[in-house]
Amino acid sequence: MKRLTTRRLGLGLGVLAVVLFMLGAFGFWRSSQRIPGDPGISYRSPTTLDKMLARAEQAEKAGDRDAAIGAYRFVVAVGAANDPELEPYIAAARRALVRLGYTPTDSTHTRPAPPP
Repeated sequence: MKRLTTRRLGLGLGVLAVVLFMLGAFGFWRSSQRIPGDPGISYRSPTTLDKMLARAEQAEKAGDRDAAIGAYRFVVAVGAANDPELEPYIAAARRALVRLGYTPTDSTHTRPAPPP
């Protein structure tokens, strides 16, 4: 009787491991399909955007206009996903870009946004 219970437990754990592996593989596959179409998806969270706004504000206070504009542009680009939770971050970044006098023809237009 005890041996039968041990076998069932082993079989159940084996099946569970296979199911978890398959779910992980499916999740990885789905992510790999979504990221090329929306590269900002992995950074789209209030925490990340808040950190980038803080970094931009520090750069602005230090007089580094290009770094500030790059960080604000990152917030606008990544946050542009019609998520109401991210609207305050996007609005703050847009106001800052106007305050800094940024235009799309600015020299910072071709520079990549800094990573978070």
